[in-house]
Amino acid sequence: MSDDLERGTSYFGVRNVEHAERDLERFDEAGLNAVLHTFSERDYEYYQGTMERIVEKSHDRGFTVYVNPWGVGRVFGGEAVSEFIGRRADARQVLSTGEGVPAACFSNPTFRRFVRNWTKAAVETGADVVFWDEPHWFIADWADISVPETAWTCHCEHCQRAFEAQYGESLPTDPTPQTDAFREDMLLEFLDEMMELVHGLGARNAVCLLPREDTEHGLSDWESLAANEFLDIFATDPYWAAFPHATGPESFVGEYTDRVVSLANEHDVDSQIWIQGFRLDDEPSTIEAVKTATETAVEGGVDSVFMWGYDGCRSISSIACDDPDAVWNAYLETVPSS
Repeated sequence: MSDDLERGTSYFGVRNVEHAERDLERFDEAGLNAVLHTFSERDYEYYQGTMERIVEKSHDRGFTVYVNPWGVGRVFGGEAVSEFIGRRADARQVLSTGEGVPAACFSNPTFRRFVRNWTKAAVETGADVVFWDEPHWFIADWADISVPETAWTCHCEHCQRAFEAQYGESLPTDPTPQTDAFREDMLLEFLDEMMELVHGLGARNAVCLLPREDTEHGLSDWESLAANEFLDIFATDPYWAAFPHATGPESFVGEYTDRVVSLANEHDVDSQIWIQGFRLDDEPSTIEAVKTATETAVEGGVDSVFMWGYDGCRSISSIACDDPDAVWNAYLETVPSS
């Protein structure tokens, strides 16, 4: 299994190529064979050439290279600021109560053009895989703003027109099974468009869904994504200490590993699980939990396992582990090496 297993980590915050090379060298020495480089709006705007060099140095060491839309439009995962939603308030999602929120709308043509251009730049870095990370509609709790309890997105003019064209009636202000289905359809349509573009440019696609099968956090029907003709890698990130509904590293990671592996096998795509390496305390039981989660994913038959993120997220103080070295080493010691 270890010879075929993809073993990786996310990598972020370093745009000095020589510094990145030193980190890549130690990842290689530790037995990893894949790396995800975050590619934020800031990277897209200012660091294209730098990212091309970092990707090249990654390939020099034999890594499979992923890039992701880190925080782009605030509809993908990541600790990155979105300049787009600051500049283009007209492209934001709109609550059913009429207020705009700090997240771009998947239906908005301006945002779609922006992401298409981002996608072209992402593939031009030389990356092998574009990693669509945690795509989701606006989640109020994550934005740390108060909204009416029954308010939901999106009620922008583009969503209203699309809903009326699909259902022959006006978009209701109260959520219904139809509005849930509509949100899911719009998200899938967006991903389909971007993934087709990636394939046309010669790269592969991975999509990482949040570990919740509901429209509030992404998709309720995971099979509809797994069956997409442009998908190559089906992933989720069952971070057992981050989600309130998590039941523990073995059961939570095991449940979602089984789900992802089953769907991936059914639709002939690769499976991938992400291991939590952020916001963990330094209790011995927590370090053991990292090992348990990693073992559970590997023994569950995934094709690829990654940690978010490298060095226990030491460089991002707001999410760094209390003992980042212990967390990072627990992952490296547990994931099989070639």
